[in-house]
Amino acid sequence: MSENVFFNPGQSISSSYDFDKAYTAAKIYHMKADNSVLIVQEKDGQPYVIFDEAKALQQEAAEGKKYSVIKRVSHDKE
Repeated sequence: MSENVFFNPGQSISSSYDFDKAYTAAKIYHMKADNSVLIVQEKDGQPYVIFDEAKALQQEAAEGKKYSVIKRVSHDKE
């Protein structure tokens, strides 16, 4: 079951073609900001993009691009 989100790519924290690097960056941001972080991908073969979930959802409707959620980094769902 895939979850799709629409985010403005300009709001991304980081991106990487390597999932492990993207996941490490997401965990570091999550620890510093104490916010849920999403690792998403536009489609297979594209880079993994990292978003602060709360900030990205605030601007979801404006200039959004469709991404599939790959992993959520949060206190309750890791």
